[in-house]
Amino acid sequence: MTEDRLGSASTAALRQYLRAAQDYGIEAEDALVQNDLPVGILDNSITRVTGTEFQRLIRWLVDACDDPLFGLKSGTYVQPGSYSIFGYMIMNCRSAREALHMTPMYESIVGDMGVTKLEKAGPRLAVCWTCQYDDPVIIPHMIDNVLYSWTQFARYLADLPEGKPYCVQLERDQPNSDELAVYQDMFGCDIEFNAKRSALIVDEEVLDIPLRQPDPGLLQSLTQQAESMMDEIKQKKTIILQVRAVLRRLMEHELPRKEKVAEALDMTERTLQRRLQEAGTGYQNLLDDIRRETAIEWLTTTHVAINEIASNLGFSEVRSFHRRFKSWTGHAPGEYRTLHSKS
Repeated sequence: MTEDRLGSASTAALRQYLRAAQDYGIEAEDALVQNDLPVGILDNSITRVTGTEFQRLIRWLVDACDDPLFGLKSGTYVQPGSYSIFGYMIMNCRSAREALHMTPMYESIVGDMGVTKLEKAGPRLAVCWTCQYDDPVIIPHMIDNVLYSWTQFARYLADLPEGKPYCVQLERDQPNSDELAVYQDMFGCDIEFNAKRSALIVDEEVLDIPLRQPDPGLLQSLTQQAESMMDEIKQKKTIILQVRAVLRRLMEHELPRKEKVAEALDMTERTLQRRLQEAGTGYQNLLDDIRRETAIEWLTTTHVAINEIASNLGFSEVRSFHRRFKSWTGHAPGEYRTLHSKS
């Protein structure tokens, strides 16, 4: 499999979406054939695909199902195998807290679709997920899938079918009342739209509820296997993908500086610059890619003011943002929002 700028993904994660698509009358094999993907994905004889292939198939399913809640509903079909070997590691943890703290370390086994981060939220914990893909149509679906899959899997592991987060935060605009009611019914809690992050907010005490079948010995064995898989994945992961992941994560708070990115990758600025040059690109090129992708995502999925988007992306003047965005897309930001808004 050829490495690409979106990394790779486990086919186990793909199968969850394909199972959901059957509810819309779409056969999994047909979906794969339509997207030039091998049917060996269905029996796991093909275990990974490129991120570009994953994104292309999800976009095709979203368009074919024509349901703004497709991503949310696909989370219903989560099972341990959806997370590859990491799902079985989680099953053998003693508590949700133990499982959560392992997630940022091992989620690349599932794929490079996004990055998990744990943050304090007052007396609670925010489990945040940032999508690393660049198709603004599928990003909301993938965020819904991840957050609801986590919720469903936690309910199963803790044997709490009615368990619920304290609340769910989503960066995009609030949907219509019928769709909002579905979100509230499925998560069982308040949903906060137009948030600064996409996250599950959970009570600390919930994290220490014992899971149904902890097995520390088996967890240790599975972790050793996972470490071997992670070593192989890291060896294949390009410097471009590593930098994109860090930029996505840091962009939530401020315009990332090169030294911060180098520090996050445990290398010097000079080494970072050299490795990017060897890969045929540069830091500013990658930063501009992420700024473009983020701008498009905000313009098409939220009502955030254009001047605020410009400021968040590090432009000192709105006019500078307008010029740069038009050079990226051929359209001014307001015009692009009108043409492509999904709200």
